Amino acid sequence: MALSRRRLLRLAGTAGVAGSIGGAALAQGGDGGRYPADQPRREPPREYDDYTVHRVPEAYDSIQAAVEAAEPRDLVLVGPGIYREAVSVTDTPRLTIRGTDRNEVILDGEFRREDGVLATVDDVIVENMTARNYQRNGFFWSSVTGWRGSYLTAHNNRVYGIYNIDSTHGRYDNCYASGHTDSGFYIGQCKPCYARIEDVRSEHNAIGYSGTNAGGYLTVANSVWRHNKAGVVPNTLDSEADPPQDAARIEGNLVEHNSNDDAPDAAFGYATSGVGISVAGGINNEVFDNEVRGHANYGIAVLPMIDENLYQPRNNLVRGNTVSESGRVDLALGAPQAGGNRFVDNEASSSRPGHLTGGLRLLGGDPAVTVALVEQYLQLENGDAPIGDWREAPEPPFDELESMPDPERAPREAVRR
Repeated sequence: MALSRRRLLRLAGTAGVAGSIGGAALAQGGDGGRYPADQPRREPPREYDDYTVHRVPEAYDSIQAAVEAAEPRDLVLVGPGIYREAVSVTDTPRLTIRGTDRNEVILDGEFRREDGVLATVDDVIVENMTARNYQRNGFFWSSVTGWRGSYLTAHNNRVYGIYNIDSTHGRYDNCYASGHTDSGFYIGQCKPCYARIEDVRSEHNAIGYSGTNAGGYLTVANSVWRHNKAGVVPNTLDSEADPPQDAARIEGNLVEHNSNDDAPDAAFGYATSGVGISVAGGINNEVFDNEVRGHANYGIAVLPMIDENLYQPRNNLVRGNTVSESGRVDLALGAPQAGGNRFVDNEASSSRPGHLTGGLRLLGGDPAVTVALVEQYLQLENGDAPIGDWREAPEPPFDELESMPDPERAPREAVRR
């Protein structure tokens, strides 16, 4: 994220003035509200009935060799071992790569390879394995339709743990990510996304979940986000296509103690450090029924976002959440904001501005909420922010991470569309 010190200083000085912050142009985004936020659960994916199993290491010395030999719908089944390679799937759609044991099938980047698994074709499924020590990402899908990551562990990779961009129709489930300088889980640049993240756990990252310009049929549900710098951050940036971020549902999550100074960071995490759920420049989002506790700044915050343009939050609904133990306040609405942001039936003891639980469509936010986080940006730019080393983040609790049941079973499609 490119933010000059001059822009940030202007932002700090003019945070209460709607329409002009830091000299950035005001951008609202044109046609928000076209898509619902929630992506409902789908029918289970169907098994493929015509496929070949390619076994590693029995028949192939490397996962990449098995991938290159496979045809669409085939299963690359990987036995226990440490695989010092980077796997690319660029020619074979509808491929499944699956480990036989989540904690014993390990892809190791040795701090020099780029991505553990990179898929650039449709309907690639990766399951039941671990990726560590890569220079970019553990597991990565780019510009695809149909994707799924299940029973994956990504830890101590330099940028993202489990990541996709410009992709639709997919899901992450039963995954774990820790020790990343950007976010443990990421979905970016999709509208509508048709995606779900559920039953995952993210900790010791700069951000637990980041969703830049991602929304429309996008649900982040029933997961645990803890001990990151910041917890769950749907956000808007000009660096990716189709801003602003629009229409995601954050529902039923446990978000706790995301104020971790020892977590690694590259550019953005400390700017929102100490916030459990932060809607940063997004519109039409739904934050429902989460338990949020123990944050140094704010439990749930709805904020403007500045990049090349200024994005004011609007039409966001924060409802039925339990928020506690926040260092500043539990509920926060920053200024400027574009209206229609509602806080309804939340259990919380403090807010800025006051009375956020009344459900009113507020005309103004609180400049002090925005300024507090701008000060953290400035610390980051000045090199004064605490940043941990991604290579030395704590190891995952492997004994708590269950393997996929019956990995010998037939491969399945990515998602039922």
